[in-house]
Parts: sequence; structure tokens; C-alpha cells
Amino acid sequence: MTERRTRHGVKRHADAARPTEEAAQDRVDPTEIYRDRETGYYIFVGQRGRTHVFTPDGRHHTSFRTSRSNRIARVTKGKWNRIEKYQLPEPLR
Repeated sequence: MTERRTRHGVKRHADAARPTEEAAQDRVDPTEIYRDRETGYYIFVGQRGRTHVFTPDGRHHTSFRTSRSNRIARVTKGKWNRIEKYQLPEPLR
């Protein structure tokens, strides 16, 4: 495990089908940001639904793709809250 990724993130990074390469850039310039109410993790959405999950201390946890309707459903069900960049903890700004 690296300091920049969780154990799960390291495993997922090895999967070539995952959009992990864009995680750092999408975190800097996201189209949407959410906070997972259950885990406390932060979700950054990039172009074409690239979705990256980071821990509050800034480690990359996982990446996957989501649709707009999937993200709306997560918000509607109370799983994710939409937030603004200024609401992020310091390691993620």
C-alpha cells in the first residue's frame, strides 16, 4: 500500500479499465463534488462520469464511472451530499 492510496485503491488502480489515471486532475478541476454520508469519503466527478473517491486525509480510495441519474439517485436517497470546493478538508483543496 502506498501513502497516497488505500489498500482498496491500490488494487483498483491495477485494473486497467478503471479511470484512475485521471484521479489527480479530476480532483483539482471537478465538475461535481460530493461527500459520502456513511463513510465520510469525498467524491470528485470529472468528465464523462469519471468518479473518484478520496479519504478525508487526501488518499485515493477508488475510481469508477457514474451516470448523472446514478449520482442524482445517491443524493435523493441521502447517501451523498453535494458540496462546494471550499467545504473540503485542507488535504483535498
